[in-house]
Amino acid sequence: MIQPPLIGISPVIPSVATSWQRIDAWLAEHAPARLAELRPPASADAIDQLEIALAVRLPGDLRASLLCHDGDSSYLGILPCGPLYSTDAIADVRQRRMEIWDGEDDPDEQETPWWGTQWIPFAGSDGDEHFIDAGPGLWHGHLGRAAHDDHACFLGWPSLRAWLHEVAEAMENHDRTNWLNAVAHPVMDVGGHIDW
Repeated sequence: MIQPPLIGISPVIPSVATSWQRIDAWLAEHAPARLAELRPPASADAIDQLEIALAVRLPGDLRASLLCHDGDSSYLGILPCGPLYSTDAIADVRQRRMEIWDGEDDPDEQETPWWGTQWIPFAGSDGDEHFIDAGPGLWHGHLGRAAHDDHACFLGWPSLRAWLHEVAEAMENHDRTNWLNAVAHPVMDVGGHIDW
């Protein structure tokens, strides 16, 4: 069974918009072609319609992120999670997952879940999804990864806001060789793609 997270002192983490500003600035300097692949902000109406379609209230961090960029158009992804989903893609991917999911008739689902009814995919490719738990309880807002052919797991990130902050930190600061970091510094390949 997936264990609940430890509860401790919450660090002060900048807003989602602040982290996106830092990410955008780094991309503008180091990878302008990748910056161009980030979509414009989603409208508040599109996000409201997404919540209606999902019948789930989005975590505030995901809403704030979509108001910065409505996903990206990259093939491999710009951030270390695969391509970011747009509001339309979030609805499509979650609907496919929910159609395949068979939690009520799967005795292993409680111990090793493949998908959860309150999970919202925000990035991924080829059926491997990164998600945010939108359900109540201790896992609310936590990030996880659900493979297409294996059970899901939580990644240790308590929020999208905390993860985006760490991505911005990795871009700006993690090139130091003695830096112990959770997200590696991105490396640019010859084609201008980012390798995490």
